[in-house]
Amino acid sequence: MASNQTDLLIQTVMNEATRLGDLLAGLDESAWSRDSACEGWVIGDVVAHLAGGAATWANSINQAVAGDSDPPEGQEFMAPGQRGSEGTAEAARSSHQQFGMQLMENFRTGYAGLAQVLSGLKADDWDKPCFHRRGPMPIQDFVSLRLQELAVHGWDIRSGLDQTANVSEEALPVLTGRVSRWLNNAFVPGLRLPAPVRYRFDISSPVPVQEDVVVTRESFSIQPVSRAAANVTFRCNTGNYILLIYGRLSPQKGVASGRLTIEGSQAEADNFAAWFKGF
Repeated sequence: MASNQTDLLIQTVMNEATRLGDLLAGLDESAWSRDSACEGWVIGDVVAHLAGGAATWANSINQAVAGDSDPPEGQEFMAPGQRGSEGTAEAARSSHQQFGMQLMENFRTGYAGLAQVLSGLKADDWDKPCFHRRGPMPIQDFVSLRLQELAVHGWDIRSGLDQTANVSEEALPVLTGRVSRWLNNAFVPGLRLPAPVRYRFDISSPVPVQEDVVVTRESFSIQPVSRAAANVTFRCNTGNYILLIYGRLSPQKGVASGRLTIEGSQAEADNFAAWFKGF
C-alpha cells in the first residue's frame, strides 16, 4: 500500500475520531441515555463500544506487527456463520453501566494511543496479518474496518440526536470499497422469499456507484450494471447508500424520509433488508 494511501487512511480514521470526540464532549449525561440508531443501543452504549475498541484495535495491530495474528487473551475466532452482535451489545451495555461518563476520557486516551500505533506503522507492516474475530486480515483491511466502525457508529450517535444527520463524507470512499465484504458477512441465505432478484444501485454522488446485486436464494453476486432488467432500482446519494447497505436505513423508511427513491416492487425492495441483515 503506497505511503500516501496509508497516510490518508490514518488521517481519515483520526479525523473521524476527533469529530466524534468533539461532539461527545458537548453532551450531558442525559443525552447518553437517548436511543441511538443502532437498534437496542443507547448513545452511551455506542460510546462504550468505541472507547473499548480503540485499545483493543491498537493491541491487535501491535501483535500483527510483531508477527502474531492469534487471538489475544480473552478473545477467540468466531465460528462460521456466527454473527456475534449479541455478545458485543451485552459488553457495551455493561461497560456503559460500569464507567458512565468516564468513558469520555477512555475514548480520548484510547484514540490517542491508536493514533500513536498507526503513525508508527512502516510500509511493510500494512500487509501483515492481523487478528480479527472472523479470521486474520491484513493490517490495511483491519484499519479500514476500524474506520467503518467509527463512521457507521458515529452516525448511530449523531442520528440519535438529529434525524437529518449524514454519514461523514470523508469516510465514504473507504466505506464504499468495503461494501462487498460487508454484504458477504451480512447475507442470510435460504430465505423463502422470491428469488432470483436483481437489485440495482444507481448512486449519484459524492462517490458514484453503479452496480447490481443479484440474489439467487442460496448465494448472491455483485455485477456491473447490464441490459438485464432490474427487479428493484435504488437511487440516492452515497451516504444514504451506505446506510441502506449497512442496515441502518430500511427501504421503507428511506422513501418516507426522502433519503431514497425506489423503482420497482416495494415488497422486493423491503426484502433487501432481510437478505442482508445488518449487525
